[in-house]
Amino acid sequence: MVHRRRRDIPRPKHRHRWLYWALGGIIMLGAASVGAYRYYANPQDVLLPSRVVKYNQATGNPAFDHRITFLLMGSSLATINHQVITNGKVQDRADTIIVVSLNPQTKAVGVLSIPRDTRVTLPGIGKTKIAEATYFGGVKEMVQVVQTTFHVPIDYYAYMSMFQFEKVINDMGGLTVNVPQNEVYEAKGDPLGINLTQGVHHLNGQQVLEFARFRATNLGDIGRIQQQQQLLRDMATQLLKPQNITRWPQIAADVIHALSYTNLGLNQLVSLGILGRHIPVQTLRFATVPGYGSTHMDPYMHQNLSYWTYDPHLASILVEDVLLAHPLTAAQKKSLRFYIASGTSTLLPAQALAKELTAQGYTVAGIGWANHHNHHRTVILNTTGDRWLGDRVAQITGPAVSTFTAYHTTPWDIKITVGSDYRAPTTAARTSPS
Repeated sequence: MVHRRRRDIPRPKHRHRWLYWALGGIIMLGAASVGAYRYYANPQDVLLPSRVVKYNQATGNPAFDHRITFLLMGSSLATINHQVITNGKVQDRADTIIVVSLNPQTKAVGVLSIPRDTRVTLPGIGKTKIAEATYFGGVKEMVQVVQTTFHVPIDYYAYMSMFQFEKVINDMGGLTVNVPQNEVYEAKGDPLGINLTQGVHHLNGQQVLEFARFRATNLGDIGRIQQQQQLLRDMATQLLKPQNITRWPQIAADVIHALSYTNLGLNQLVSLGILGRHIPVQTLRFATVPGYGSTHMDPYMHQNLSYWTYDPHLASILVEDVLLAHPLTAAQKKSLRFYIASGTSTLLPAQALAKELTAQGYTVAGIGWANHHNHHRTVILNTTGDRWLGDRVAQITGPAVSTFTAYHTTPWDIKITVGSDYRAPTTAARTSPS
């Protein structure tokens, strides 16, 4: 079987594109009206997948209260002769892979980013990068691989052509973004170059796309994922502002045009927009599949490539904690390993914290000294990839500086350096952040 690259597939001609857009506009208007009516009249028939609707009917519970999951993918960008390839129907590697979980009843949203270099098993290929799933088997193979690897059900999927992402941002009126550093990438004349300066800037669509693509950070692709998660939060904040509601029809049309492959209908997309208005941005929970960089022989390219070797144990906890919002079981809490370092002149505060963590069901892998004994602030180094878990650990330590990363190369999962500001919780104040 010959797998054809983008350049091997001719771009279809659109001689009557204006007619398609006119018809599309009429269809969108009708679908929006019907979708909005159906959402308020009987929302479970609009947004829920068929398996959940059948479950509701079987249990006699027709309420729209079951969690649903989405797999969002963004295509990679490529150029030929200094021109960006803009044929969205060409099968290509997924450059961005995000699982989103939504509970319509609680309005809780979990976001799990999967690094594109994550080493997984593809049917008929072997162990290679998860981004290759869409190249070899299309979107449906990516859905299957994500479900098989991370044991999370996928109800809906959407594959977005990234060359359309720029237009979506422009129709939003641009986006205000905090660029953490100077981000420059010279592409030798190609339009894929990146040139952003550090600071808070109002960026246009091209610049936001550059920000989403930049990976030359100290954390590499993990740094890029963190920037993409920041963009999701910034976009949600801006879209939900009252003055931007009038932009929604054009944005919806652009999103639909940008979706190369999806099992979401027009009425479902409209219903999601309506539901999204009622979701507080601060409830969004972000996580990244944790692991470490590695090098392996690729079974298809027959050369050594860089991979992200994920931690299956921590990944399963992330799925339960962030996506499915299940309380951690006693076994899961016990499997999380803490290391406590004393940053003061005595080990007593570190020992008190270790005792508290153990009482709450966690495992303390060791207690020792920090690099110096004059730490004024308690510091939490969370390497689980689960930012939400780190925030809840801070409920035990009290005020602390939390550092979050998906790089996991240590025998412990969370390291806490106890500073002089640490105060052991009183009995009345103790809570179990499960």
